[in-house]
This record gives sequence, structure tokens and C-alpha cells, in this order.
Amino acid sequence: MSPTLRIAASLVIGCVVVIALARLGVVLARLSWPDNVIAERHKTYTLAMLIARLAVGALSVAAAACATTFVARDQGRAAWWLGTIFLLISLPNHLYFVWRGYPCRYHAVYLAYLVPIAGLSGRVVRRQIDAQLKPPPARPSAIRPNGASARSGDTPARGRYRRR
Repeated sequence: MSPTLRIAASLVIGCVVVIALARLGVVLARLSWPDNVIAERHKTYTLAMLIARLAVGALSVAAAACATTFVARDQGRAAWWLGTIFLLISLPNHLYFVWRGYPCRYHAVYLAYLVPIAGLSGRVVRRQIDAQLKPPPARPSAIRPNGASARSGDTPARGRYRRR
């Protein structure tokens, strides 16, 4: 698969992952927090509810960025693109449709974290993948440079390996 096609596929997968996880988070919030259902109808969220919604969004974006980076097999650039796509989709939605339902600081925090969380999550995943693919360090040989063997007790004092 070409790199461009792989990045495009990874962005689609990232969008699917974020939608699925965000929906799951909202459903779990409704099931576990009965007051949240009432607050959703009237848009009368408490601060804890708003923070919970922001946390669900942040975790969804981070997981989607991880999936995107894993599929794209790049250095995390696809995750930054994914965050930008989320911002471009969310910005008109928040400005025109849901602005009145939430406090201004909620929108500011939500829109501000989309790109950085996605990009940095992708970078972390890339580093983890690289660390796992790195070959293990070479084991020291059984023969020391001065001709001594590596058995215990044969090592010269204070870690010196050459003769004087």
C-alpha cells in the first residue's frame, strides 16, 4: 500500500474510532449518571458533567490518534492531521449549533485540546512502537579483552579489564 493511501486509510479509521468511543462515552455517562440525562435535555450541566464530557472527548481523540499513527506507520504526522480535521469539523459545529448550550470556556477548552492531544498521542505511540522494534543491546562476550573469562570471581578489582 502506498504511503498516501495508508495515511488516508488511517485518517478514516481515526474518525471512526473517535465517533465510536465518543458515543460509547456518552452512553455510559447516561447509564451511570441519571442526572446527566436530565441535564442533557435542558443543557443545564454541572461543572462535573462538563469536565466528564471534556474527558470523554480527550480520551476519544487520544485513542483515535493512536490508531491513526499505528495504521499510518509514520512519525505521528497523521495524528496531527487527524487533530486538524477534528478541529475543522468541530469549529463550525460549536460556533453555529451548540454554542448556546454550553459555557464559552467549555468550547474554548474543547477546541484548544483537539490538535495537541491528537498530535502528542501519535508521537507517544510512535516512540513506543520504535522502542519495541529496536533490537536488544548486544550481550557482552564471554571472553574479556584481557583474556579473562566472564565467570564470577575472575573479574579484576574495581572493574578494570586490562593488565598493568
